[in-house]
Amino acid sequence: MNNLSVVLCTYNEEKSIKSTLKKLIKSNMVNEIIIVDDNSQDKTIKVIKEFKSKKIRLYVRKNVRGFASALNHGIKLSKFNYILRFDVDMSLNINYFLKKFKKYKKKDCIIFSRYVKSGKDLRGNFRKLSSLILNKICNFLLSSEIKDFTSWIMIFNKKILKDVEIENTAYANFIIKFIFLLIKKKKNFIELPYIQNRDTQENSKSAPNLITFIKNGLLYFFTIIECYFIKIKKF
Repeated sequence: MNNLSVVLCTYNEEKSIKSTLKKLIKSNMVNEIIIVDDNSQDKTIKVIKEFKSKKIRLYVRKNVRGFASALNHGIKLSKFNYILRFDVDMSLNINYFLKKFKKYKKKDCIIFSRYVKSGKDLRGNFRKLSSLILNKICNFLLSSEIKDFTSWIMIFNKKILKDVEIENTAYANFIIKFIFLLIKKKKNFIELPYIQNRDTQENSKSAPNLITFIKNGLLYFFTIIECYFIKIKKF
């Protein structure tokens, strides 16, 4: 048995969800597909319900929203040992992710990175540069063992959650601390390349405007500072 659960956190994904689910259902490596939807206002839920696969388990949250809490909810509901998490609009990468899982299954965590050899970020210059700078700060202050501190495209064994917590932060800044703790707790991880396509920028919900972009950037910065103090054992 492959022991692989896929956790998808969705909100208004009607353009991408169909092709993603088709690939996941077809794969014999995927045991279950848990979808935690934050009450999408488009046709996402309708599209999901059109699939009759027993692999799919859909949970619609009407009173709670947020990436971190949705992910934690999905993980708690999962029945299998390994979790695959990726963005719904990355259907072109699914076979690659599954191929690497098969090869590196004994690892505690597989991180798919834009900043290792053969990895690329094809988004617009503003998003690409801001992400690169943020990760360079992480490498300088926290560790250079992992190049991509803001990638939550990964596969991990749930056993690591005993030592490496996924915090229910207001934004995706929990990713930085999660990766920092992977290093600090000496987990058995590997960082593999992936290519972030430009169209993922168009679908991004993290920066609908400049004010939100700055606000979320500050949350990342505060998390870096928190991890830095943990590193120097003064926090």
